Amino acid sequence: MSRARVPAGAPLCAAVRELLCEVGYDKMTMDAIASRAHMSKATLYRHWPGKPDLVAQVLRQQQADDVAPADTGGLRGDLIELLSVAARCVVDEGPLIHALSFAMQTDPELAGIVRGQVYPEIHRHTEELLERAVQRGEIKPQPFDSLFPDLVTALLMARHLGHGRPLDDEYLARVCDEVLLPVLAR
Repeated sequence: MSRARVPAGAPLCAAVRELLCEVGYDKMTMDAIASRAHMSKATLYRHWPGKPDLVAQVLRQQQADDVAPADTGGLRGDLIELLSVAARCVVDEGPLIHALSFAMQTDPELAGIVRGQVYPEIHRHTEELLERAVQRGEIKPQPFDSLFPDLVTALLMARHLGHGRPLDDEYLARVCDEVLLPVLAR
């Protein structure tokens, strides 16, 4: 499996993302991806043994293209920035998130690849943010686990995807001030 940039770049990434949202993971085929991206199926199989690896690579590529949360110089600002970046992702990628969530429940191979290769990158940004706060003396050193980034994701997804409510600046500030900062102060 290739870990380099996706061959054919944007057209292939767009094809995978569109097909996931349109037909779902189960009905998305390598033939359909190749056709939509104007590539040969042989080219796809030369780089990826199957659909799960291709989808994971597209997700990793998207992460590489996304802007990492900025270092604002303070914990609260960093958390607001993290929440803003995550909120844009949840809003912009809602249909893709739904499609992937369902696919991961029904395809253990895809779930394993996404959990092993995609989630760690998401957690890396959060871990770096918390390490900066420790270095600035804003929080005590604490072992990193997935609870904190899972909390961020769960709150944003529940509000927007579950309840259909906006992820506006006021909500993000409340999450920061009433949930995240108290959790980190323990």
